[in-house]
Amino acid sequence: MKLHQLAALVIASESGSLRQAAKKMRLSQPALSRSIRELEAELGVKLLDRTALGVEATSYGKALILRSKIIEAEMRQAKDDIAQLRAATHGDLRIGATPVAAFSLLPPVLARIKKARPKLRVTVSEAIGTSLMGRLRQGDFDFAFGRIFEDIVPHELLKAGRKIDWERCEWILPGSDSPARTAFQRAFHEKAGRAPQCTMDSDSFMTMLTIISQTDLLGVAPHQIFRTTWLQREFATPDLGLKFPSQPTGIIRRAKSAPSTAAQYAIKELRHAAQQIKTAKRN
Repeated sequence: MKLHQLAALVIASESGSLRQAAKKMRLSQPALSRSIRELEAELGVKLLDRTALGVEATSYGKALILRSKIIEAEMRQAKDDIAQLRAATHGDLRIGATPVAAFSLLPPVLARIKKARPKLRVTVSEAIGTSLMGRLRQGDFDFAFGRIFEDIVPHELLKAGRKIDWERCEWILPGSDSPARTAFQRAFHEKAGRAPQCTMDSDSFMTMLTIISQTDLLGVAPHQIFRTTWLQREFATPDLGLKFPSQPTGIIRRAKSAPSTAAQYAIKELRHAAQQIKTAKRN
């Protein structure tokens, strides 16, 4: 099998027409048809059904097209890796991050990466729970960074003189698939003997903060986020005596998928930064 044969099969299937596929590949129609026939002869199966309306992939063709697209993606990644090795500053990096990662360790690391590789295109998407894992599995991210079960602390907008009757308060919580929400609800039930009164859901951390700042709702968030100066000025983090599970921050990648050069570089920088924090705590 040759790459141009696989490309001919993919484009013919997507176009539904050999004529259109040949035009896209800048080939004559006989040349494109010959490539597909040679592929069928090599595999001993029919890859395309030819009808008066055009062409459609057979079950064999669909299986090969799926693998061909993966090969195409890997080839693009290989070209990107070569470009990075030559220039050490180019490429694409896509990171999925939980709120605690987006507010804590990730920003300073990305700042160093931007300084070292100014032409590296970086995209950071915030997500939680199954949404984060689902997008990682389908290839939206090179890797995910953060906690699956986050160490969380209830917080409210700081209002002078307000006494918190937290068992009677209403809450805004992350979506139902959020490990942080699950941990909070379990801890709340153990302490109060009932579930918290959740009147609003939000998977957007910034939306949650804005709503808390304009209402009497309370919310939950990773305590590391409140090391940020402007959040410390605007919000209080009262100790409600609730106990939460704590899990380490980590890097999550797709199994059996080699990270790009850019991803390897970012992962190395994140681990280095984490090690520096660990060393500083020991000292």
